[in-house]
Amino acid sequence: MNNPSITGEATEAAIAILPGVHARDRAARGTGRTRRTPVWATVVLVVAAVYFLLPLYATAAFGFSTGKHFTLQPLFDGLADEGFHSSLYLSVLYSVVTTILALAVVAPTAYLVELRFPRLRATVEFLTILPFVIPPIIMAVGLSVVYGINSPVNLIASDWAPVLLIGGYFVLTLPFTFRAIDNALRAVDVRMLSEAAASLGASPTRTFLRVIVPSISLGLVSAALLAFTTAMGEFTLASLLGYATFPVYLLNINGYQPREGEALVLVSFFITWAGVIALAVIARKTPGTQIVRGGPM
Repeated sequence: MNNPSITGEATEAAIAILPGVHARDRAARGTGRTRRTPVWATVVLVVAAVYFLLPLYATAAFGFSTGKHFTLQPLFDGLADEGFHSSLYLSVLYSVVTTILALAVVAPTAYLVELRFPRLRATVEFLTILPFVIPPIIMAVGLSVVYGINSPVNLIASDWAPVLLIGGYFVLTLPFTFRAIDNALRAVDVRMLSEAAASLGASPTRTFLRVIVPSISLGLVSAALLAFTTAMGEFTLASLLGYATFPVYLLNINGYQPREGEALVLVSFFITWAGVIALAVIARKTPGTQIVRGGPM
């Protein structure tokens, strides 16, 4: 939110409240009282840290050792494996394509539902939640039957085979991407922005790209992050459809080189976190207009 402004009434209310806030702060400082973190919050933080960090420590202790002493050789051996490079490239490529497809389809759809077809919200929400109800294994079997070798539409044996996996990834990301974008759209006054842009002569496409997209930039970044991480870590579809993606490769290498496999698991973890940090940096540097319902801020 660049150059925030507050309406007159809100300004007067804020000015009226500020002296009381400052007085309470001075009184608290005068009595020596400071805000302390609740005990339950500390306990929850410690439990969460142990829950997430202990498996990483166990993985590193096993992957970076020979059983007796610390060594990085399993990591170097894993990084030198040709299967690592090909599987990682495949996963990153499909994940990026899935992310772009999800944003290109879900964002305009959610915008139209919010602006022109609010009665379809319940239907769209039901459709986007179906991947939670239908397991990926059922989706993979269905794709194999409909588009397999024995079907009239044989995509699995054609050059269009990656479309099946990317389409499956796209469906799996719908529950996350739609809700992230929809929440961002509902936080701004879409109708007011669209009508203002139309009154200035902007076309619907220009309004969406130049006005709405900057306003929901944080929601788009969140949706992109969720789509990328979901596709990057998906195993069932890729395995059953016969694609040697990175998760499938990790399972295979763990069968005959467990220490290399555990070392590469940490590599995948850091790759995911690198993507998270990159998207966070993009979100912080992306200029955007955030106008909440009820007036500009």
